[in-house]
Amino acid sequence: MPNELLIYGIVAMNALVQVILIWRLRFPEGGRWKYVLLALGGPAAILVAMRLLVAGGAIHARVAEQTMWEHWLTLGASALLLVTPWLATLAAILDKKRRAALAATSSP
Repeated sequence: MPNELLIYGIVAMNALVQVILIWRLRFPEGGRWKYVLLALGGPAAILVAMRLLVAGGAIHARVAEQTMWEHWLTLGASALLLVTPWLATLAAILDKKRRAALAATSSP
């Protein structure tokens, strides 16, 4: 199995786990969908952007041939691939706590 497919599998499993965690949070109707879309769409957008950069010739596909800025761009994109679903989950948890605090202070 090529390394490229393994990376896609790791990113997909990470996003799936975070979506499951977000889905288990109790939100009002429609409240969790924006976080689910962020957890799934963030890595997908990064994957597509990097593929377009490689296909367009803006960066080299092989790390050994990359310049320093291309390497840093690839490194940053790799980090965002794994971190974006986690940030979506964190945002969902914080939003849920904020909504609970607002509901507690507004109820008599």
